[in-house]
Amino acid sequence: MTYFDQDKTTMNAILTSMAEGVLVLDQQGRIILTNKAAENIFLVRDGVLLGKVFCSLPGYQKISNMVRGVLGTGKEVFIETVIQPHTQIFRVHVAPVKGENNSIDGAVAVFHDVTDARNFDQMRSEFVGNVSHELRTPLTSIKGFVETLLDGAMENSVLCRRFLTIIDSETFRLGRLIEDLLTLSSIESKECAMNLRPLCIARSVCNVMNIMGPQISEKSLRVDYIYEHGLSYIHADEDLLNQVLINLLDNAIKYTPKNGIIIIRSRKKDSRVVTTITDTGMGIPRDSLPRVFERFYRVDKARCRDQGGTGLGLSIVKHIVESHGGEVMVESELGKGSTFGVSFIAL
Repeated sequence: MTYFDQDKTTMNAILTSMAEGVLVLDQQGRIILTNKAAENIFLVRDGVLLGKVFCSLPGYQKISNMVRGVLGTGKEVFIETVIQPHTQIFRVHVAPVKGENNSIDGAVAVFHDVTDARNFDQMRSEFVGNVSHELRTPLTSIKGFVETLLDGAMENSVLCRRFLTIIDSETFRLGRLIEDLLTLSSIESKECAMNLRPLCIARSVCNVMNIMGPQISEKSLRVDYIYEHGLSYIHADEDLLNQVLINLLDNAIKYTPKNGIIIIRSRKKDSRVVTTITDTGMGIPRDSLPRVFERFYRVDKARCRDQGGTGLGLSIVKHIVESHGGEVMVESELGKGSTFGVSFIAL
């Protein structure tokens, strides 16, 4: 009697409770035990895999080679691969099962979904790369101008003032970037304590329009606010709500040409209060729309940097709104402007 015959009942009970997909094979590579998770991975009904020789299954050459190798050498192997037709990445571990006298009675293949972990690794790598680039650009500029001043440019008062003005601007940009990074980190880690209370979003929008008054006047923009009277209140943190509205209005101001129009609307839609900000700027290409709320994503990198953007404003908006149980949206057409919207649950 083999190991498998003795402990099949116990193994069945263990396999059923596992989240990972598991296949148990005998000496000939025939599947003698499996679990529901494995059947889901291979998209088959209950019991269909039992009795089949794994290496005869079409489309799984890499894993078949692993099984043959383990049954032949008795050495465990690992691989990360995409198992069709899935898009998930699975870490596959095939290990021998040895009986008396160290004989190879079969093998066990375990399939662990590592998609989220790999996606996180990629996001972390991209984030570190983006932060490094965003910090390096102003630092390089500051260093260059300081070196020029030390090399004698300080003697020219006009040139000195010009360089110091640029250094001051780059220093301010660095400060904004670091502040935005800290804000984003605080929101993502849920360390940001929210003081939730009933708020009238119409009043908040009017306050933000007053705050942004100088920027609006500088570009001779017309900003219209259209809202329903008696609009339902929302449950929100006032400071965070103001930050959302400031970021969205600031974004609209930056990308609307002089003498342009910005229209803000607030209305009740089903169980939510929806606020949209529509500009008459250059618009956003269709393929960029799904990414505009990503950290450091810029549709026009050169123009965004020229205007002092950190590339984190819309990402902060998304995280704040979602932390309130709300949603963000964007619609745009090249040459016709963009509409950014946020919705909160109405009280």
